[in-house]
Amino acid sequence: MDLTYHYTAYTLIDITKTDILVNSIDNQKQRNQQRNWETVYQLLSLRAQLLTFDYLGKVVDDVGKYSFCFDYSGKHAIWKFEFSVEREDIYSLDHDRYGTLKDDFKIAPVILGLDETAKPVLPLFYVNGSTKNIYFKSLQK
Repeated sequence: MDLTYHYTAYTLIDITKTDILVNSIDNQKQRNQQRNWETVYQLLSLRAQLLTFDYLGKVVDDVGKYSFCFDYSGKHAIWKFEFSVEREDIYSLDHDRYGTLKDDFKIAPVILGLDETAKPVLPLFYVNGSTKNIYFKSLQK
């Protein structure tokens, strides 16, 4: 029996994993993409020890096929990542399976002006409402 709980997430914020850890004039964009990736990792790690954290890349697709807000339409860049933890429902709050994740990500700052095509009004993660630009799904059956 697998006692690991797997999740996937989608975002309209550029979280490209570049592995660039030192900033320079030549790699500023890649460093900022990595900074957004690191922000996601840190936010996920507030509640649990991550067993896995995998960058699955970027696609350009119709956002209507996803669970983003209605403020965005048409084709946009979408980033995907997966992660796993040991404890079931570690991110639950009240009747929301992702409640604490949403609390942690709610209005967390991000760096914009990278490769994102759906631009939020402010440089923040939004987890609800008409500006939602990140969401989570369980991969459990």
